[in-house]
Amino acid sequence: MQNRKPYLLILPSLLATVFLFIGGILYGIFESIGFSPLVGEKQVTLKYYLEIFNSDDFWQAFFTTIRIASLSTIFSVILGVLIIYFLYIMKVNKKNQSAILAQRLFQVPMLFPYLVFSYIVYIIFSSTGWCSRILYGLGIIDSMDNFPIMINDRFGWGIIIAYVWKTSPFVVLMLYPVLLKVPLSLIDAAKVFGANKFTAFKEVVFPLLISPLKLSAFIVFSYSFLAFEVPYILGVTYPKTLSVYSYLTYTTGNLSERPKAMAINIASTFCVIVIGLIFYLLKKGEGNEG
Repeated sequence: MQNRKPYLLILPSLLATVFLFIGGILYGIFESIGFSPLVGEKQVTLKYYLEIFNSDDFWQAFFTTIRIASLSTIFSVILGVLIIYFLYIMKVNKKNQSAILAQRLFQVPMLFPYLVFSYIVYIIFSSTGWCSRILYGLGIIDSMDNFPIMINDRFGWGIIIAYVWKTSPFVVLMLYPVLLKVPLSLIDAAKVFGANKFTAFKEVVFPLLISPLKLSAFIVFSYSFLAFEVPYILGVTYPKTLSVYSYLTYTTGNLSERPKAMAINIASTFCVIVIGLIFYLLKKGEGNEG
């Protein structure tokens, strides 16, 4: 009984979470196929899915979301690995206390919610933000209007900057424990065979980082694909991301549009589930080969 006590203590919150999560998904599925007793619709139909799949707006939003999520993931992974390499150099130089301090410093962006961080990015990188003011004050640009459009741009650079700045510390958080477990003796052995610090990192440390790096990339991509706050604040009216497209469809005030919004949500979720399944099968296949 004593061993079960911790599980019993978290059971209420766990049930509430599961009920809200599973219940929300089931409600979305039912409404997306036209079964919504609350508004008097009980006839099952796939017309809402056919409508969005035949819509240019949906595919524009889909490819915009794919582009932003993919670039955000790639840049976050690259920046995360570069930070890990910096921490690795500090470890090799036996500056452990400095490495711990730097690692915590890199994780500061994780303290801010995405909503707050969106406004921070807007204040810094908008055409009237800190960067444009500094460059104008230094005489590098003739006017603040000459500063490159990075916020509310069609490509989504502002969204990508926010995601990279926010998620690269998460990548570091996932990789740093692996770095700590790498014994210095292995690195010293690599040096004996003529490897420099970079070669030792590439041959000894990086192979150990691949598995958590893949998992981190999948988590970052999934969140970037489905998130709403950042693209809503830093995006443009058109093309929108899928999450913003769904939200604006749902809030039109027309109840007949809500099943369409739910169909967009379910299609987005299904896409991430398929990617997650592919990731799982590939990872399982690698394990079987090993």
